[in-house]
Amino acid sequence: MDAHKKIRDYIESNGLKFNFVADKSEIPLKTFYRLINGHKKMSVEELEKICRKGLSVDPAFFLQ
Repeated sequence: MDAHKKIRDYIESNGLKFNFVADKSEIPLKTFYRLINGHKKMSVEELEKICRKGLSVDPAFFLQ
């Protein structure tokens, strides 16, 4: 499974709101939606922001 799908599933299964995670990640909401829906390739920097700032999870968790 791709990292963006794992991140989306993690957010949904933990009852989080996408706009909340996007805001904490400091990523514009439109860009965030494009990333987690696979419409834009996620950079290492974006992955780091979403995981560390937005979700407080090590990025390696989504790369397994």
